[in-house]
Amino acid sequence: MALGTMEHITPIKEIDSIKDDFTIKVRIIHLWTQKSKFNAKETYSIEMILMDEEGRKIHASCVKKWFPKFKRYLKEDSSIYVKKPNVAPNTLNFKFADPERKLNFYHDTTVKECENFSGSAHGFDFVDFNTFVSNNIMESKSFDIIRHIFEYGRMDTSEEDKSKHKMLLHLQDIEDTKLKVTLWGHNAYYMTEFLANNNSLAPVVVIVQFARVKFINGRPFSSTYFDVSRLLINNDIDEITSYKNKLVSENGQQLSSSGIKMIASKQNTEHDDFLKNHMFSNIDDLFEPLEEKTVIIVGTVKGIRQNIRWYYLACSNCYKSAKEKESSTDKVDGSHEVAEIVTYECSNPNCKNIKISVIPRFKIPLRVQDNTGTLTLTLFDQEAKKLFKYTAKELYDKNKKLDISLDLYPMELKVVVDKKLAIKIDITSYNVDNKSNIYGIARLTKNANIIDELEKKNLNSQHDNSDSFIIGSSDIASQETKVVKDSFSHTGENLTPCARDNSTATSPTKLFSTPTELKRNLATCIDLDEMENLSTSKTPWLSPPDEQPISLLVPKKEK
Repeated sequence: MALGTMEHITPIKEIDSIKDDFTIKVRIIHLWTQKSKFNAKETYSIEMILMDEEGRKIHASCVKKWFPKFKRYLKEDSSIYVKKPNVAPNTLNFKFADPERKLNFYHDTTVKECENFSGSAHGFDFVDFNTFVSNNIMESKSFDIIRHIFEYGRMDTSEEDKSKHKMLLHLQDIEDTKLKVTLWGHNAYYMTEFLANNNSLAPVVVIVQFARVKFINGRPFSSTYFDVSRLLINNDIDEITSYKNKLVSENGQQLSSSGIKMIASKQNTEHDDFLKNHMFSNIDDLFEPLEEKTVIIVGTVKGIRQNIRWYYLACSNCYKSAKEKESSTDKVDGSHEVAEIVTYECSNPNCKNIKISVIPRFKIPLRVQDNTGTLTLTLFDQEAKKLFKYTAKELYDKNKKLDISLDLYPMELKVVVDKKLAIKIDITSYNVDNKSNIYGIARLTKNANIIDELEKKNLNSQHDNSDSFIIGSSDIASQETKVVKDSFSHTGENLTPCARDNSTATSPTKLFSTPTELKRNLATCIDLDEMENLSTSKTPWLSPPDEQPISLLVPKKEK
């Protein structure tokens, strides 16, 4: 019997995993492909959001082995009958359709075109501004927005992965309320191309379908979500036409797209930040900071410290650290016994949420080395995204599920070992006042061109300054400080590291190529009378503070 003549069509709300012989009549309102986890060039499945005539939506999947049977029917905005799809639980953390169930197409499923679908064309579920400010949107559920652009930012392409390239929009509605929306990946490129080529006199109205929101300090920040979100820009559809008409009637005139402003960037481009705006430094210059400043280093990750946790539990509202606290309550079983429960409180006094949830975020102590020394630098969540495929939460949940100690580093973090990085470091007043060499990574890049340019500049700087650091019998800073080539005489007699009289005036000179090397060697050029004072002094000298031996996470050598 043809599907189109089926007597009973099951609405999405009545789909039950107990029954497998049912038919739905739906429109494919969005379709995208999912890549294989093992081969990024290979398509694993076709993913769809289906909507019935009542406007209810459900997520559906068709894996590659069934493409020959179904692919010709699976087109965005087409309507189909689907008989005997398989019902599975919806296990995604972010829900963009039915929160409980999803459908899979398999060998018993039958699909046929539908020519009389009478439901909505797009199934938009717009959210107004008051819903945002009242925090009535669930972060785990998608929503739709329609607004016009009044500012936009430059495309951020600092990541190698194009899906992580992003663009910030400032959107405004008819009531002049504003919302920030971040476009990711192909949606960001679509918007960039549109703004570059569109010279019409109409306002630029956008619809973001299946967007997600995060609340930080009570403020909503919206974004697209991978390939799930759909972006429509000035499309010739009823919803955008109606919005434009209302906008014109409210403003009394057309709004020109050429009047859209570009957002003044608060962050420098990656090229400028690493190559133009800050001074290059070596690691041994960071052991005893003397002034507040921002520097750039180039180093190789040699390992991860094992005696410090790789994550912290963050307040999901403001991302500051959260502390665990125990409390008790009466059990509900009537036994009058007390149940211990674990809750969390945010360490940020300005956080508005009294009851909070926590989320693991990266705080990884990396051991980074250049040719002058090794230093521990803390890698936080924002910059860690540039190096790892997984979030801290995903690795945390995986370890818990496998009953692996959370004090052990997940193997997925080993990919950072032996990577050469350019790293931006902020030396703060705390570092200077406390002579502290504890630093966080403010920004990093693994861009090979930037790293090569930094190393060339540093090498050229060393050559340019080499003539200024020939130490011999010449006077330095009005002191007759002389450095002999060897610390011992040819006869084996011990000599001081520096000449104490003019007897070494004819000694060979030694070339020190950098100010750092000069500083290191001059540190030994002191009077013997002061050696005893230095050995008992608590004042730090030019060497880094003592550190206990630490175990590093390093890859095993192949046999």
